[in-house]
Formats: sequence, structure tokens, C-alpha cells
Amino acid sequence: MDGTAISPLSDRRVLRDGERNGLTYDDQLRELARNCLKTVDVDFVRKVAPGDIVIGDRGFGWGHDYEQAVMALKGAGVGAVVCESTRTNFKRNCLHHGLPLVELPGVLGEVKTGDDVEIDLAGGTLVNIRSGAVLRFSPYPSFLLDIVSAGGLYEHLRRRFQPDPGR
Repeated sequence: MDGTAISPLSDRRVLRDGERNGLTYDDQLRELARNCLKTVDVDFVRKVAPGDIVIGDRGFGWGHDYEQAVMALKGAGVGAVVCESTRTNFKRNCLHHGLPLVELPGVLGEVKTGDDVEIDLAGGTLVNIRSGAVLRFSPYPSFLLDIVSAGGLYEHLRRRFQPDPGR
């Protein structure tokens, strides 16, 4: 799935004009979320619940290296993306924004729309609650878990290198 199917190119204006118009990062996430995956499911934004996991096909997020697709997913409340495959740029953008992404060949054969799944990034497992299927992937190393738990690379770096004003 092309990144423009996740978030339309017309939404680039949110990033282009956002800071100039006083939009915070969270404001931009909310604005981009409004059109998230509308080309796939017009009701996606109303259906998705905070922490839901999006299961994707091969090449999920391919296309231009625009971070708006990742921001739209995160703004919609998506907790992780698990896909057959993706591009390095999309994976990098996911990590930069604190959205876990796992490439897991065969996932579409084991998970259907609406299935409840649980993901353990540190343990390297995805469990389909309905079927009991356990899929394994390379566990996230601790430094990636730290980045994700901080909310993304930039927040992780800010916390790590910005002096604590309380000290």
C-alpha cells in the first residue's frame, strides 16, 4: 500500500504550513488523522481504537518519503503496524515517530480483519487471540524499545541530552 493511500498528498499542507500557523506536533497528528486510510475504508478513523494494530500487505507505506503517512496512523491512535514487508524509509519514519513497525512475512495468512492480536516487541511474538496462532519475528533491541517508549527518536534524544531543569 502506497503512503498516499494512508494519507493523501493534499495533506502535506498540514506539515508545510503547520508550524507557521502555530500547529503543535499533536495538532498536526490530529489533523492528519482525519483522512487516515480513507481510500481503503472511509470509516477507518471512526473504527480504530487507541492501540489498534494495523496489519498490512507487501510494500506497506512504499512511495515518497513523506512522514505524513506515519503521523496520520499515529494520530488516528494506531499502536503498531505489522506488515508483510515495507521500505526502509517508511520503517525509519515509523521509528522516528514512535510507531512500532514489524515486517512479518505470512501475517496476512494468519490474521483477518477484526481479529484481536497481541504484540510483544521485546519477545518477538504476535499472537492471534481468535486462532491461537503465534507468529515470531526478530525482537526489538533495547535501544529501539527505548525510542518507541519515549514516543519517537526526537523525544528520546531530547530526554537523553537536554539537561533536567530539576537538577
